[in-house]
Amino acid sequence: MQSLSQLYYLHGIGYEYTKYTGEHVIFEENTRRQALSCCGIDTANSDQINQLNFALDAGTWLTLLPQTSIIEAHDPYLKVRIDERLLSRACHLSIPSLSINLTRENLQGLAVTGDYGFNGVRYLEVALPVPAMPIGYHDAVITVADQQAHSQLWITPKECYSIDDKKRLGLSIQLYSLCNAQGLGIGDFADLATLIREVAQQEMDYILLNPLHLLFEHSPERASPYSPNSRALLNPLYISISLCEDALNNDSLSQLLSDKPATTEPFIDYSAVSRFKYDAFRCLYTQFCRTASAERKAEFKQFCSNHKHSLATLVVDDNEYASYLQWQAHLQLNHCQHIANEANMAIGLINDLAVGCAGDGSEFRSQEELFAVGANVGAPPDPWAEQGQNWGLPALNPQKLSKNNFAFYRSLIRANMEDVGGLRIDHVMAIRRLWWCFENNAQQDGCYVYYPFEHLLAILKIESHLNHCVVIGEDLGVVPSEVREALKASAIYSNGLFYFEKDYQGEFLASEHFAPHSLLMIANHDVPPFKGWWTGHDITVKQEYGLLDSAQSAAQHEARNVEKHRMLNFIARESGQHLSLDSEASVVYELLASSLAAAPARLFTIQIDDLDQQILPVNIPGTDKEYPNWRRVLSRPTEQIIRAQHAFLANLISIRNQ
Repeated sequence: MQSLSQLYYLHGIGYEYTKYTGEHVIFEENTRRQALSCCGIDTANSDQINQLNFALDAGTWLTLLPQTSIIEAHDPYLKVRIDERLLSRACHLSIPSLSINLTRENLQGLAVTGDYGFNGVRYLEVALPVPAMPIGYHDAVITVADQQAHSQLWITPKECYSIDDKKRLGLSIQLYSLCNAQGLGIGDFADLATLIREVAQQEMDYILLNPLHLLFEHSPERASPYSPNSRALLNPLYISISLCEDALNNDSLSQLLSDKPATTEPFIDYSAVSRFKYDAFRCLYTQFCRTASAERKAEFKQFCSNHKHSLATLVVDDNEYASYLQWQAHLQLNHCQHIANEANMAIGLINDLAVGCAGDGSEFRSQEELFAVGANVGAPPDPWAEQGQNWGLPALNPQKLSKNNFAFYRSLIRANMEDVGGLRIDHVMAIRRLWWCFENNAQQDGCYVYYPFEHLLAILKIESHLNHCVVIGEDLGVVPSEVREALKASAIYSNGLFYFEKDYQGEFLASEHFAPHSLLMIANHDVPPFKGWWTGHDITVKQEYGLLDSAQSAAQHEARNVEKHRMLNFIARESGQHLSLDSEASVVYELLASSLAAAPARLFTIQIDDLDQQILPVNIPGTDKEYPNWRRVLSRPTEQIIRAQHAFLANLISIRNQ
């Protein structure tokens, strides 16, 4: 039992947690045992358990360097683990890519940062001073006496990449919901380019996107961007036909576009949209193969080489065609960010990284060995889901993540930082711990499993600098204090959601309480648009779709009125303006946004849905096919929406600049 308990710890299987009620919960032994089984470990095999304990504990002291060595860029020391009897021997460190060759006569007198006793031998971890090196990853070889070890040195900045310390205003959107100028039924990168120009004229500094991850070509109705086919690849449906060079002088494409279907519904018909656009993509690809210059074909080849790791995860019949679509999507996303940069937007586009991938998608199928068996990602019980939540996304095995120097996570982060100025990480606590859901004795069970936090955080900091990309961590819900402190110390923006920021009496917190280094929003994709919330239309919608009965609906309307009174109290405290439950939603919204614009939060984000005065939610959490999630489009072109709100946006900018 002691050996098994040790392996729980070394493998990251949680022991306890504090529930949202404040209750201290200790996980049952059989729960922890099942979590370990999901990692491919036979918990009844004592030999396997002992071998793993040795490899993860004592074994790490028997080599000079680990597979990866994190070095702080501002205080460069390499931690070397050595038999203390060899301290008097010469040490040689070689870093070929930087032409560094360092030799010391001995390792005596160096600061000792740890020790370990094994088989009567004392091993020391000493801090070896090394030269300053550029941020990034550098392969190294160290030799002491007859021992040699290879390690990848991660030169890690103290903080993530950041912009100057000023209050900024931005817009959040669901890209697919933009009215498409070409009439193809789904927002695309050309529509995004138009929106960028409009918001830049309003002196806004960023646009926060929904996840742009690859979804399912052959199952187009699987529309959730948070349950994607692959997070390292882009959704081709966002490709604008009009922006593609291969659309020029393309007779077959012109014929196809002349017969495009009419799209006037308030919800996207993904089957029709996908069928038509993929037919158009074939026309584009055929034109490329037939007429592209040698220069363009060389550019495509270079793209494939630069993105070989992410493209290798494609599970398709025609890899070159699928890679061509990825190339076009990246070109257009890069084009959009370039427009933002040229318009002097401080950040430009902020991408969104989902917490996981679908269990039948390319990401999972191409790298299945990295995932646990029979475990999904979810959330523990909370006020919104008393039984907890199973999100149906396969959980990564924390020990397998280190394969090839964490190549999977590095590639994933790099892919999502490319071509943008910022990255929002959904459920950022995942770099520290995740709630696993699994079956145990024919019952649903779950516990927290811990991940290599130091390494995953280092990757975020390194990649943010290499890609000049700010990082926002969505930290709603129960977040361990050590995670909050580490994110703050790493200059990762927290993500505040006004609706959830309350004191112990349930009143909304004063705007001054919002942390300076944070991204503040009134609402996000999981909360109804403001007009829908204020009028209670979201509750009506739930009843219409059979999600609530009349008694539940009445109870929620009553509870909503309490929340509305609290919001009015907040507005009165912040602005001195006294409104009532009869006030128009637009009036309440403008005063609320103006009050929050004065908050210390450096990034304040408003939704284009609210500027459009939408009442229908884009997503109802906890539903799948009961409601048409991820399909609702805006009522009019974005140029009209933004220009109609010019005075309001100018007022917010003025408040932000005070």
